[in-house]
Amino acid sequence: MKSLQNFDAFAKPLKDFRIKTLSGALVSIISSLIIGILFTSELLSFTRTRSKQEIIVDVNRGEKMSIYLDITLNFIPCRFLSLDTMDTTGAQQLNVMHEVYKTSVSVDGTPLSDSVRHAVNDASAIATTRDPNYCGSCYGAESPSRKCCNTCEEVQMAYNEMRWVLVNISAFEQCRKENWNEIKQKIGNEGCRIHGNLTVNRVGGAFHIAPGHSYTENHAHFHSFQSLGPVQFNVSHSIGELRFGDSYPGQVNPLDGTKMAVQPHSQMFIYYLKLVPTMYTGINRNESTVITNQYSATWHSKGTPLSGDGQGLPGIFFNYEIAPLLVKITEEKNFLSFSSVQQNCLDVCVEDSDFGVS
Repeated sequence: MKSLQNFDAFAKPLKDFRIKTLSGALVSIISSLIIGILFTSELLSFTRTRSKQEIIVDVNRGEKMSIYLDITLNFIPCRFLSLDTMDTTGAQQLNVMHEVYKTSVSVDGTPLSDSVRHAVNDASAIATTRDPNYCGSCYGAESPSRKCCNTCEEVQMAYNEMRWVLVNISAFEQCRKENWNEIKQKIGNEGCRIHGNLTVNRVGGAFHIAPGHSYTENHAHFHSFQSLGPVQFNVSHSIGELRFGDSYPGQVNPLDGTKMAVQPHSQMFIYYLKLVPTMYTGINRNESTVITNQYSATWHSKGTPLSGDGQGLPGIFFNYEIAPLLVKITEEKNFLSFSSVQQNCLDVCVEDSDFGVS
């Protein structure tokens, strides 16, 4: 054993030869501080989560996508607004599941009424309190598919189907009973908040909020302003929230909290959105993975025939495309780095206690 000890490259001096000096004490204190700082830094780093991001090809097909929106138009009453969804060809999406509500608000956004459920892609769905046996006249615009017109909206739809021009809407009994002319006076003095969920096919598409009576003819989408007469629409608006899918911790939606003052009136305000499918997995692997979308946005406005410049429809339009890539976000903690620092600190402390400072 004695001969084996001769190979010890780290021989320890005897205690009699150890001398405690001021410089040695300073080195020990500074070393301890550095070790403490490094240990604390790694401990804080360990307690924080780190996001690991990967990009892969998105192979998911034939799924549904949820759109949550909370949009307020401050100068157009709810009665004149419709929410319509379209696919990439411009045709209306069918079988759209939705839970969308309208709330009348003042110009400054103060609620004026309770929320009322809105029928997406069907601006004519208006609740009435008439006798169930009542059958209102369509004033010559009856058709095999429409025998009765019980509301002012239905009269307008019948005239649109016949391609007739509405000259004086006050001539219709239904419109007089609904105080249509008085309601028109609210344009510019009352707004509408539209909020809720849409569930659409997970493909590129569009949706818009626009005034006028909406209808479809020969697979094309139209809005009629005949009943409103020569009126201008201020499409200034605010977006409280707009997301495509469920949210995950730390997600930022670029249009949340956006306020747009649009001038001049009757502009077509268009948002172009680029969606990136995202899969989020948190620290707790027992929790379900969130499948959602991040997006970027650009926008611009252009004139319409009502503003006397260009072609289009006054309102707010959202066109979105879905990227063919999928971003995987995985939250994790850097346990290996923390363990290695612990081991290094332990080695240094043991070495100092064994050798001392000479």
